[in-house]
Order: sequence, then C-alpha cells, then structure tokens
Amino acid sequence: MRLLLVNAINHARPIETVYPSLGLGYLSASLKRHFPEIEIKIIDREVEQAIKSFMPDAVGVSSVSQNFGRAIEIGALCRKIGIPAFVGGVHITLLPESLPEEFVFGVYGEAEDTIVDVVRYLMTDPKLKTPTALNNIPGLVIHSEVRPKLTTLRPLIAKLDSIPFPDRALLDIPIEETTYLFTSRGCPYKCAFCASTRFWDKVRWFSPEYVVEEISRVVGIYKPRALSFYDDLFVANLPRLERIVQLICDKGIDKKVKFGFACRANLVNENLIRILKPLDISMICMGLESGSKNTLEYLKGESASPEQNMHAVELLTGAGINVQGTFIIGSPDETENEILQTLEFIKHSKLTNFEVYLLTPFPGTPVWDSAIKMGLVSNRMDWSRLEVDSRSDLETRVILSKIPKNRLSELLGLFAREKQRRRLKYLLRTGMHNPLLVLAKMRSFVFKSVAGWRRTTPAQARRDK
Repeated sequence: MRLLLVNAINHARPIETVYPSLGLGYLSASLKRHFPEIEIKIIDREVEQAIKSFMPDAVGVSSVSQNFGRAIEIGALCRKIGIPAFVGGVHITLLPESLPEEFVFGVYGEAEDTIVDVVRYLMTDPKLKTPTALNNIPGLVIHSEVRPKLTTLRPLIAKLDSIPFPDRALLDIPIEETTYLFTSRGCPYKCAFCASTRFWDKVRWFSPEYVVEEISRVVGIYKPRALSFYDDLFVANLPRLERIVQLICDKGIDKKVKFGFACRANLVNENLIRILKPLDISMICMGLESGSKNTLEYLKGESASPEQNMHAVELLTGAGINVQGTFIIGSPDETENEILQTLEFIKHSKLTNFEVYLLTPFPGTPVWDSAIKMGLVSNRMDWSRLEVDSRSDLETRVILSKIPKNRLSELLGLFAREKQRRRLKYLLRTGMHNPLLVLAKMRSFVFKSVAGWRRTTPAQARRDK
C-alpha cells in the first residue's frame, strides 16, 4: 500500500516552514512497525504533483484550525481524482462536527494506534465498499445522516515509551542547524486560549532514558547546532528534568548542542536554574501573556501575575540565559490602558526578544466559547480568519477586542517599534567584536524598520496607493 501524508500549512508564514511535522513522523514510524512493506511519503506542498508521481492508495491530511481551509482543498482534490482522503490533527479532534464531505472520515485524538487500524481497513477494503466497518474502529469521526459522529473513544497510549521514534528520514527539511523533539504530551495548566492542552487532555511523559536516546540519535545522525524541546511545558516535572540533564551530560551531548524550550514563570526558581546550569541554553521561551493583572487572570487564571513574570525574567537573565516572552493582546474586556501596561512591562524587562499576538479563538477553548456567544465563529466558517500572525490583515481576522481595529493596528505598531529597538540593542551587544558584521546587520535593520514601523490599516493603504 502507498500512503501519502500531508501537513496542511501556510507557506507564507515562516514559522510553519521552519520545522517538519514530527506528528506525521510518529504515524509513519508506527505504521512501518506493523506493515514493513508499506510505502509512505510525507509532504507539505505540491500535493497534486505528489499524487501524480507517487500514486497513493489513500491520503491522510493533518491540519490546525487556521489552515483547515487548505486541508479541505486537498480533500476536494483527492475526491475529484478518486482517492480516499481522511483528516486528523488538532482541529478535527476539538471540532469533530466540522468534518466536511471532502473527507471520508476523520481521526481524532492521539493517532499512533488509530492509524494502524485505519490502514488495515484500507488494505482490506481499498474501494470502501463497506464503509460501515469504520464504526468498529475506535477514534474516528464518521459521517451520518444528521451530523458527523464519533466512534468509540480510543484510550490514550498508557506508556509513551512504546511509541517508536518519529520517522525523520521522510521529513524533507534540512535540520543541520536546528531541529526539535517532544519529551512529553500535554500540560498541567489550562490557559483559556490554549487548544493543545484540550487536545492531549492530561500530561504524560516519555522516560528520561527514551528522551536522551532520541537526542543522542538525532545529534549523531544530523549534528544540529541547536535542539528545541517542543513540549507545552518541558520543565513541569523537576525530578525527570534533573535525570534528563544528568544523562545528557553523561553522554557528553551537552558539549555538542545548544538547547531551547518553553517554561512557565511560576516554575522559575533557584532550584530550576541549578538543574539547568550544566546545559548550554540558547533561549527559554515564556508565555508571559500580559503586563495587566486583569488580563493575565482572564488568560491564565490565578497562577500568574506581572510581578511573578518579571521576577522570573530577572532570575533567568541573571543566570546568563536569554529569554523570549510571548504576549497576547485583544481579550474581550481588555482596555487600551491594559494593553499599554503590557508594552511598559516589556520596556522595563530584560527580555532578549518578544512576540505579540492577537487573541485568537481556537476550537475547544473557553475563548472559542466566548467567540461563539459573540457570533464571531461557527463550524462552517472561513478558517483562515483564525490566523495567529499579528501582522495579518485585521479586517479579515476574528477579533474579540472592543477596541476599534484601526487603533489595535496602531497599538501593534508600538510593539513592533519596541521589538526593532530591542533587536538593534541585542545586535550591538552581541556583535561588537565584529564591526563589519554589526554594520551589515544595522543596514538590514534600517531597511526593515522603515518598511515595518509604519503600520497602516487597509483603508489607509488604499489611500496611500
């Protein structure tokens, strides 16, 4: 059997093209364990050409909500050609009722075991003459007369170490500079905006031995300069973290590669810094979200405060660790003054870098429920309106804020100017040993700044043109 797996992404967003889809890599590895003769191809572009050259028996598509429209286009292409297509990923898991006719069925939740049953079914019934047999496969979303329905819930994999390492050989992206891996699934916190924690439902951990064995293989084969742990919260389990660091050092990996990962401000303390000290850490990213107490409470509950966030940044930078903060503006009741509090927080912090996003309602989250009540979203909407990039056209975005869009655009411009100022400061601080390099980077910085600092609304752009 030939199976084509497609990651439906937006190629206009660099962040979506930096790393390949390890999720599809896990599925490929699981399938090859059960079906050694299966042929699998993983792509994220040029789907029609791949279908013509690879001639798959079936196509599986993975998609997040903001790219679900792209996934539907792929499903429509497959239906036109006469190839069965199914869809999986975060979106269909958290909003199964949105399963479109373009797909024969959907896969919801953790899919390493489900995909094996799916392929076994497709092998025995490639023409889908008995679609009712899909009812017997746990973990599917299938069509019914009234609306899509779920089959039996498939239990989560009890022992993550039983999952084979992802099939990186099929991920057609160079990873000599930097790559990533997962060491856990899920997060112990339930931030109002986060779809990931709803997808995984609870936290489970790969063992330290499994994690370091995968790191050792990746470093040995690809020799990347940096590794990112893409867990929701890599440092949540301190005894496990300490064991991972110990094993990394025992194998000498700490001398070969830099590390980066996400952390939470309320978990930062001297003990954590002590555990991390042996590692060469390139960057720690923290979801600080806001400089306003009210907004923070809406987004993260009572487990965070601006003072705690600032203290965490100071502890980490004081230990010589670069910190990137991410922030969210545009909560339903957030005032302009509270947004400016976030800007002031950033200005007074020692953050190396930061990113600011507009609050986006993703299915399965409390923010999505709020957006439904406000009449802003539905199960059959233009999914590209959930774009997370703050630089995208605000006129087409789903925005929960009561602040006028033109003013939101101006506020985003203030953050953009601070980001450029901070970037220049970092270049000057880190490049003084090479004046020519600084001049070259400053020249690039000036051109980008002139183009980027002046943020306009679509109406203003039309007038300027």
